[in-house]
Amino acid sequence: MRFLVSVIFLACSHFLHVQAQGEFDVTKISPELNAGANAVIRMDEDIFEVVSKAEARHKKRTVVTILNESGEAEYGQLMVGYDKFTKINDISGNLYDATGKLQKKLKNADITDYGYGGGGDNITDARIKLADFGKKSYSYPYTVEFIYETKEKNMMFYPRWMPLSDSKTAVERAQFTIKTPAGFKFRYKEYNGIKAVQKSRGDDGSDIYTWTVEKYAVPVTTDFYPLPLMDYTPMVMAAPSDFEVQDYQGNFNSWDDFGKFYHTLNAGRDVLPPATVTEIKSLIANAKTDREKVEKIYKWMQGRSRYVSIQLGIGGWQTIDAMTVAHKGYGDCKALSNFTVAALRQAGIPAYVALIKAGDEAFMKPDFPSSQFNHVIACAVVAKDTMWLECTSQTTTPNFMGTFTGSRHALLITPEGGKLVPTPVYKSYQNTRKSRANVNLDEGGNGQVEVQTLYAGLQQESRNSVFHNGNKEEQRKWLMNHINLPSLDLQRFELMEGRETEPTMTEKLSLNVRNCATKTGTRLFIKPTLLSRPFDLPATTERTTDFYLPGSVYDFTDSDTVSYVIPANYKLETTLPSVQIKSVFGTYESKTVLENNKLVCARKVVMNGGRYNAKDFPAWIDFLKKVRKADRAQVVFVENKP
Repeated sequence: MRFLVSVIFLACSHFLHVQAQGEFDVTKISPELNAGANAVIRMDEDIFEVVSKAEARHKKRTVVTILNESGEAEYGQLMVGYDKFTKINDISGNLYDATGKLQKKLKNADITDYGYGGGGDNITDARIKLADFGKKSYSYPYTVEFIYETKEKNMMFYPRWMPLSDSKTAVERAQFTIKTPAGFKFRYKEYNGIKAVQKSRGDDGSDIYTWTVEKYAVPVTTDFYPLPLMDYTPMVMAAPSDFEVQDYQGNFNSWDDFGKFYHTLNAGRDVLPPATVTEIKSLIANAKTDREKVEKIYKWMQGRSRYVSIQLGIGGWQTIDAMTVAHKGYGDCKALSNFTVAALRQAGIPAYVALIKAGDEAFMKPDFPSSQFNHVIACAVVAKDTMWLECTSQTTTPNFMGTFTGSRHALLITPEGGKLVPTPVYKSYQNTRKSRANVNLDEGGNGQVEVQTLYAGLQQESRNSVFHNGNKEEQRKWLMNHINLPSLDLQRFELMEGRETEPTMTEKLSLNVRNCATKTGTRLFIKPTLLSRPFDLPATTERTTDFYLPGSVYDFTDSDTVSYVIPANYKLETTLPSVQIKSVFGTYESKTVLENNKLVCARKVVMNGGRYNAKDFPAWIDFLKKVRKADRAQVVFVENKP
């Protein structure tokens, strides 16, 4: 899509300004802004000038003092995207030493131009200009400055202003300006405590809207549980009311309007060839339910097509027609979704494409209708329920969205307009891990371990990816890096995929583990939580802001059982641990029993992610401490000497 070709600001700019000698001397930065920062934005000027509902000019200047390697990685380059609707008028830049003295001007040779994507599976007229100062021969700190100006003829998109791209950047001054003809209407909304807009009138009678951020310092302490960036960093979102692009007109005043525009843009592109319709009818002839029809059509689509990224003109939003996809066997996300929806409708299944912001923990603002999407999926309505289909994957199970598109909003495109709806939310009871390990211990504490683990929901995703995308050796290396044991020898392993109603992965491991139990003198110290997921404790125990436990990481249920066969000449010396912990954040249960010479250790942890109030932070720390203490418990056996 057009919005996938984002203009990425990794750098700094300079425009409409003559720099005085020493203006960017790093000693002029206040100590409060230097503290804990990788970079300091000295000046960020972002001007979006609306000429009409069909055209705008975008000018940006950013000046950043880079303090270390991390700051350089974030701000050491400028990337500007362009295509049929975006023309770059100018790019320039300067580099200054610590005293603010000019060291280098950006030359044409410092700007490279390449196609977006760059791979064989990309068909696009979008390109990117990348500007940097080449191999570094200057020491930290130094200051970089870039400017650029573009002419925009795709007025579906207004800039989203976020002067901070990470938590380790400080800001001296940043300013965002939208300039429009007198009386021109557009929409905007401020977030996360940014100061309200200042309105003024230009000399030419234009309306000017200005937002400013000043003296924004890096937080004093490292945040181990940060809120999503969109929920805490100063931000202004802007969007058109009425707009025009190519020969199309629309408005984004509501999600309903947004959906109507997308539907109009793609109307009539769902017609299939007669031969394909006949193939579909034959495919579903013996299906007993609508759900079975959806599953058959989805798997058929996966088997006959492949994903190719296609970004051509307004085709970044307008799909390739289903007829072409049927003949060619490939398409991008919107084309494959449109093709799948067309096939489902031939089977009598109500189906729609849906716009979504994809990516791990990707978020949008549902209260501000605007273009916040980067992906298209399909949705089938079955018995008043929905089945969601990821059409770019040839291996995904029907109705599984996972961390890529699950637990968020999607815009369903219907003939009547857009409807913002939730995709499936993956809760703790769905994201499961069930493991059973049998350990044969020798008298020195070494163990032969056989493990079988069933992963479901979000917990199966990483292994599913390795299973489909890695060869045997790559799978082995990945497993070795993810087995929570020191000193092991992986003898054999097997990964098996399950594709019933929900995707699962079964993992079988045969291990030789040195010091599986700790031998000290005549005693064996055995850890009941062998192979269990560990919990880290943050360095700080105080907090003044809300904290966030991402659902993709913290919504899970782990059930682990380890059976140790104890050497015959050892007897139990300690009591058997049994622990129960309950909290708003989850529950923990462990129980250990001894039957003849077999020690059976069971542990179950249920965690609940989400956003929590700062006042709950001490309770979270207390919960972690109790869990960690329970996990450190050991069972001690001593040699039974005659």
